[in-house]
Amino acid sequence: MRHKILVIDDDRSFLEAIKQAFLTDNYELMTASSGRDGLQQALAFHPDLIILDVMMPEMDGWEVCRRLRELTNIPLMFLTAKEGEDNIVRGLLLGGDDYLAKPVRVAELRARVDALLRRADAGRPSFHVPAYDDGELYVDLTQPRVLLRGRLLDLTPQEYRVLAILAQNAGQVVTYGELLRRAWGPDLANMEGYVHLYVCYLRGKLEDDPAQPRRILNKRGVGYILERPK
Repeated sequence: MRHKILVIDDDRSFLEAIKQAFLTDNYELMTASSGRDGLQQALAFHPDLIILDVMMPEMDGWEVCRRLRELTNIPLMFLTAKEGEDNIVRGLLLGGDDYLAKPVRVAELRARVDALLRRADAGRPSFHVPAYDDGELYVDLTQPRVLLRGRLLDLTPQEYRVLAILAQNAGQVVTYGELLRRAWGPDLANMEGYVHLYVCYLRGKLEDDPAQPRRILNKRGVGYILERPK
């Protein structure tokens, strides 16, 4: 069985090194270069283990860990240059399962990851991701299921991915770039047209009047936001 590992670190060269370290058939590696993006990837893809840096801008590893522990008990390893007993204790008290200081030997990292995954397989960790529900629109964030006023909607997998990202960030603007990265991957970073097209598809299925949307709103030049209907 291939285990999905999510590595969250703002050092892109480190992310590339980690990819090489886990370049075997036993792992499926995902990476995120910010705490916010990492949190969203965790919610969308449900990895089997998360490797998390502490020192990141905007949302640091402490906050990412705190938010994740509200939703899931999957194994989480801090891997950071932030050393010291106080930091180790803080990381473990926040819910980390292991704490390693950089630099780390690849063999030791792999061994610790495998140990955490073995324990996780025995204990069946899980996500407890809440659904989005505004009284009319219900988006299940654990499986591709969307209801509008109690009626199950027929969404394509890509439509669901876009809607789920908006639902996870309901009330906040999600940039075009973020939607592209999360729903399509990094290779389509400049193809904003895909975002507009799929939002158009979603509006056709979610809005009473797609020409006058009240749920998925466009913040021109920035991104889209899922709003609760007035």
